[in-house]
Amino acid sequence: MSFKTKELIFIALMSALLFIVNFSMGAGIIAVTGIPGGSAFITGITNLIVITFVALTLKKVGSLTLLYFIYGIIALPTPMAGGPPGFMLKIPLLALSAFLFEIVMYFSNYKKIGFILGLPVFTIFGFATYLLTYWFLGMPEFDKMYSAFLALAVIFIVLGYIGMWLGFIVHNRLKNKRILSQISA
Repeated sequence: MSFKTKELIFIALMSALLFIVNFSMGAGIIAVTGIPGGSAFITGITNLIVITFVALTLKKVGSLTLLYFIYGIIALPTPMAGGPPGFMLKIPLLALSAFLFEIVMYFSNYKKIGFILGLPVFTIFGFATYLLTYWFLGMPEFDKMYSAFLALAVIFIVLGYIGMWLGFIVHNRLKNKRILSQISA
């Protein structure tokens, strides 16, 4: 599926917005709590707000894959998005899990049921691919992530549903605005 220039700009801007929100909120949470991974609980919500908003606005296969591909590139020099700074594999891992989420939504014609069913696929597949990659590369994060896999998956699915609900609210409030109709037209 091809994208118009305005759709590509929208995706790039939403990727940048997601990075800025996650980075600034994450840094604040880490500074206050002193827990390095503490920011993940807020990014579990913010990621799904943006994903839901972009998916409902564009309703095109590839939009979320591209969103996460760009997000992965922007997040490359940081410990965000599932890996240490400079971990190049975070880019395809993010894009692949977003693509699976998109496929589920596409087959449901971007109805709520597709979002509801797609989130566990997105979360569990994302964690599993990172886990396999960490194991294959012998990374020290593997043991910590493996021991907390089930708890992390459940927490992120619940947080994702909260973010998804907020994303639906944001989209419903803005869907009749001229700017969104121009982007999706």
